[in-house]
Amino acid sequence: MTKRSAKTITDASIRAALKSNKTYLYDTRRVEFYINAARTGGTFYDVVYKGKKRQRTKLAKWPAVTAKTLFAELPAIRANALADRQASLTVATYQTGGEVLLWFMQHIDADKTYSESYVATASSYIGNHLLAVLHDYRISDINKALLYKQLYMPMQKDYALSTIKGVLGTLKTAFTRASELGLISTNPTKHITFSSFTTTQPDSKPGKLKPHDLPNLVAAINRQPHMKRVFFMTQLLHGTRIGETCLAKWSHFSSNMLEWYLPAENTKNGNEHRLPITQQAMDLIASLPKQSDYVFSANGTSPIAKRTVERWYQSLSDDVGIKFTSHDIRKLARDCWQDMGIDWVIGEMLLNHERDGLDKRYMHTHSREQMRKALGEWGRNMILRE
Repeated sequence: MTKRSAKTITDASIRAALKSNKTYLYDTRRVEFYINAARTGGTFYDVVYKGKKRQRTKLAKWPAVTAKTLFAELPAIRANALADRQASLTVATYQTGGEVLLWFMQHIDADKTYSESYVATASSYIGNHLLAVLHDYRISDINKALLYKQLYMPMQKDYALSTIKGVLGTLKTAFTRASELGLISTNPTKHITFSSFTTTQPDSKPGKLKPHDLPNLVAAINRQPHMKRVFFMTQLLHGTRIGETCLAKWSHFSSNMLEWYLPAENTKNGNEHRLPITQQAMDLIASLPKQSDYVFSANGTSPIAKRTVERWYQSLSDDVGIKFTSHDIRKLARDCWQDMGIDWVIGEMLLNHERDGLDKRYMHTHSREQMRKALGEWGRNMILRE
C-alpha cells in the first residue's frame, strides 16, 4: 500500500490524498503533511535531521492554512526562528491585527470560562478602540512605537488612564492567547505593558459598597440558599477573588492548622497564598456536603463557573438595592479592615497583593498571627455575629 508521495505538496495533492489510502505526504522542502483520522484535513510539519535523528515541528493545520500560504511564508518563518530563539516555528492562521481581535471576540464569547462582564468589557474595548486602529495592520508591523502614536497618544486626550490600561490589557491578552494557541507566529505585545507608555498609574475606583452597607448586605446574604450563602460569606470573610473562591478544593483547607491554601495557578498574580482562617469560617465551609473535589460545584465534577456566580451576585445586589459585583465585596472587606484599625500591610497580605522587599521581610517575621487575629475580629464582630 502506498503511504507516501514525494516531491511537492500542493492543495490539489492534499485533496487527492484525502480521497486515497495515503496517510501522509512529503515535500522535498523538508515538510511533511499528515492526514487526520477523519480524513477531513491534516497537519504540516517542518522536518530537521540531526545526525540520524529526525525532529518534527508543527507548522499549521490544513485547510485553515493552505499549502500555497505555507510554502510562501516558510522561508521567512525559518529565518525568524533561526534569528530569534523565542520566535515560534509556526505559520500564522491570522495575518492582521483585525483578524486576531475579531477571533478573540468570538473566542471569549464562546468560552464559558470567561465572565459575562469580561466579555462585555473586552468586546467594547475591541469594537470601540482597537479595531479602528489595528484592523489593517499586519501583525509584523505592530510594535510599541505604533501603539504609542496610533493608540495611546490619541486616547490619553479623551479617556481616563484606567480605560487606556484596560484597552491595552485586552490587546495583550488577545495576542498572548492567539500565540499560545499557535494562531500567530509571533506575539508583538509580548514585551509591551501599560508602563511602557506612562509611569502614572490610574486611580483605583472606590467600591460601590460602603462600610455602613454591611448590615444590610449580611442580612441579604443570610437569606440566600445555603451554598450561595457560604460562597458569599467565604468571599466576604477573607476578601478572596471570585475565581480563587470558585476553584477552592476541600484538599486546600486544613482543619488542624486552620489554613486555606490557594495554589499559584489559582491566584491572579501567580503567587501562592496561605490564608489563615478561623474556626468559625472552617465550620461554615464544612457545612457544605462533599459532593466533589471542589467546595463549590454545580455538577459534582467541576468547579462552579464564574458566570454562574456573577448571576448570583446580580440577584444579591438587587436584594440589597445597590448594584455591585464580587470585586466590590473585596473592596468592602478592605475598607472595613482599615476602619477596624488593622495594619495596612496586614490587609495587603490578606488580599495577596504584590509586596516589595520590606513588606516580604515583615511577612516572615510578624504577620501570620496578626493575619489570623484580624480575620478573627472581622468575623466575630462584623460578619458572623448573631
